[in-house]
Amino acid sequence: MIETVELRNKPELKFILNTDEFDIVDSSEPKNNGTYSYAEIKSAELNAKRTNWLISILSIIVDFLTGSGNGGKFKTKANLILKTENRNLKIWLNDADYGKAENLTELIKSKKPTHNNV
Repeated sequence: MIETVELRNKPELKFILNTDEFDIVDSSEPKNNGTYSYAEIKSAELNAKRTNWLISILSIIVDFLTGSGNGGKFKTKANLILKTENRNLKIWLNDADYGKAENLTELIKSKKPTHNNV
């Protein structure tokens, strides 16, 4: 059974899930495109958008000292990190459906084969 999960329309970001592997179509980061086996995924980590308080505080301090007016809150963008044996894919989730991304992450984790050591 093939299932397609579209996280974003423009630029296109979708995952096409097959039984043993999945395809990534990422128009904003073409280097992420490809076919990946669930077995080669070591981990799938979803990171929500959040404020980077350290950078924000340092920015405000520098702004205060220099009077440049550039200080403010710095946000870390939501992303999905898929780690394989050979590389780490960082998929940016700008304007993507975060709820679908959560479900997709769990689905990838559930399809990853488990190895029982006897």
